[in-house]
Amino acid sequence: MQSTPRSGPKVDTTALFERFPHLAPRISAMWGTRDGRKYLSGLIMDTRDGQRQGFPPEHAKTIVRLLLEHDIAYPEFEPVDDRVWNER
Repeated sequence: MQSTPRSGPKVDTTALFERFPHLAPRISAMWGTRDGRKYLSGLIMDTRDGQRQGFPPEHAKTIVRLLLEHDIAYPEFEPVDDRVWNER
């Protein structure tokens, strides 16, 4: 079975990568993978118990757009929480 070649994101990341250049190689390398989805999600979630400063709003929006684009292009990596449907 042949795998489909991964293409990079279509969201304009110019300003994000200019301000945070360390993100570019990681996002590019992990784009289209489960780890890529996890990485993008981790960028926008507070995983440091309030100790993370966070991104400026314009860059946070870009990251959210990247996550949405990733989820549309690679829905198999979206977390599935079916507890809502199973609870009574």
